[in-house]
Amino acid sequence: MYKPEAMEENKKVFLDLLKSVDRKGIDSLIDYLETKTDFYTAPASTKYHNNCIGGLLAHTLNVYESFKKLLDMRGIELSEESVIVIALLHDICKCNYYVLEQRNRKINGKWEQVDVWSNTKTVSPPLPHSYRSIRMIQSFLRLTPQEELCIYYHMGPYGGEDYEYRGLLQKVNTDYPETLLFYTADLLSTYLDEQTYE
Repeated sequence: MYKPEAMEENKKVFLDLLKSVDRKGIDSLIDYLETKTDFYTAPASTKYHNNCIGGLLAHTLNVYESFKKLLDMRGIELSEESVIVIALLHDICKCNYYVLEQRNRKINGKWEQVDVWSNTKTVSPPLPHSYRSIRMIQSFLRLTPQEELCIYYHMGPYGGEDYEYRGLLQKVNTDYPETLLFYTADLLSTYLDEQTYE
């Protein structure tokens, strides 16, 4: 569950990694996350993985660790800077997106009010979340083509339902195997490293 001390440690690790990126705009992006978003306290989802305060922050660090291990295991070279940018920012569009609401739930035969996460906010622009993240990142710093591909396709086969998307996904995973490894890192973190909280 939510542990303030773990969240503070995660934030320190996250910031140390992000500050190591030597790219124009990184300081503005860090300031934006700090002063204009709930990135450090937001959940990663409403009711699935890391649906707790600080869940998004923890998720990005889990994905970072998994991605590094998978790249190393497969002998695929990608700069540390790219690994950091991809993993730590792939879900940035989830900032200021979730809200905590009160709902009634029957617990031991009695109705009680409980806190639950909701995503009732309107998505603007109405684009898939991976593309919204890319747009947000690029408003601060330039992404390499590999970084953009990894972020765009990080949902793997769950990112789009049409034939064209699936065909592109297969080609991208073949031509840029790091995209497949990043999807796998995100998947492993979501289902094996993280919990759902009641």
